[in-house]
Amino acid sequence: MTERPLWVDGRDGLDRRDFLVRAAGLWAGAMGAAGFAGKAIAQSEPFRVGWVRPTTGRLVSSFTMLYVGGLIAIDEINAAGGILGRRIVKQEEDDEASPAKEPAIVRKLRENGITYICGPTGSSQSLASLAGTTSAKVIQAAFANAVELGDGGKYPYHYQLLFNSSQQAEVCVRYLVETLKIKKIGILQENTAFGEQATAASLAALQKHGLKPVATEIYSQTAPDLSAYITNLRKSGAEGLLGWMASAPSLAMCYNGLHAQKWYPPITGHNGVFYEVLFDLVPEEALRNVTGTNYKTLLWTPERPVGARQQAYAKKLTAYPETRGSGAATASAPFYDFLYLLKEVVEAEKSFDTEKVKRALDSVQGFDGMLGKISFTPQNHTGISIDQISLGTALSGKDPRAMGVFRQEATGGVG
Repeated sequence: MTERPLWVDGRDGLDRRDFLVRAAGLWAGAMGAAGFAGKAIAQSEPFRVGWVRPTTGRLVSSFTMLYVGGLIAIDEINAAGGILGRRIVKQEEDDEASPAKEPAIVRKLRENGITYICGPTGSSQSLASLAGTTSAKVIQAAFANAVELGDGGKYPYHYQLLFNSSQQAEVCVRYLVETLKIKKIGILQENTAFGEQATAASLAALQKHGLKPVATEIYSQTAPDLSAYITNLRKSGAEGLLGWMASAPSLAMCYNGLHAQKWYPPITGHNGVFYEVLFDLVPEEALRNVTGTNYKTLLWTPERPVGARQQAYAKKLTAYPETRGSGAATASAPFYDFLYLLKEVVEAEKSFDTEKVKRALDSVQGFDGMLGKISFTPQNHTGISIDQISLGTALSGKDPRAMGVFRQEATGGVG
């Protein structure tokens, strides 16, 4: 006798309707479990970010601390649940601070599925990297001040979360010309891409005031002494100087050269002047008229103390041994703000898709970053506006309020 299915006539306590309902329930339960498992797996996958910096080569000690803010952001974001439930994990690549290494690094990161990159550091390195990341549509934040890095038309996937060299030069020239009333200005420039761009921006800023530099001296970074360049600037009649120097050894040679000649004109420029090692290498008298560009969020005045949020950040930064003596430079790096901005945009879009994230980044207005309010348009990818930049005094690094990071804002005088 042929056996009938159990649901045929209900003799075995289960009719057709019950069977179908139960079968549907089992199917839904199975799919729900599978869906939950899929979701859990997706959320457990890390969000991998390229991390391009030198771990070998001569610039390791100069660049290592510049990534500490990014490390802090990763720890904070992961402790709070990550981005859309995914932990940030960095894939670190050593570029040796060499522009020639950048194309191969970009290819390797793309082959590993990386579509977001922090770094590299340096204008030449960054421009070499963008040659590959732009065509690959990789969203990136490098640490460099070159004006073209903020050109959203030329580099639509790169976001500059810091001031550029043009803004920097404009602020310095305004201070010398408008605040200190100096008309005879000389330029001392290192022979690098940064130095060239900063000097070009200075010429444009001076031209707005109907001025030209009385002299421009360009030195090699391997120069053993800067006395001859300083002598030439003094003989030119310069009453104030723009110093486009980024390394502590060059800065020390400059200030010691000025001191040897007992010539102390106001000198302003790159925020490398905030390296605390200079206090051990240079007489205090030689630093009395020295200022450097910085973000207003990292400067205090008698009426405006540094914000509580920035002070808490400074304490975390200075807990890392590699930042000792270079806290001001460390705090000016863009990677902390970049990772938090990515978190906000990705979670708002509910997607890591680079095209969706790019469109959202292009419309960001007033994001409250550690360095200031950050805004972008499709064409302007320099996120910090010039009104958020000012000058800090070098010697205020000795003030307890500096906390190893902050400086006092320069007003009508320095010292």
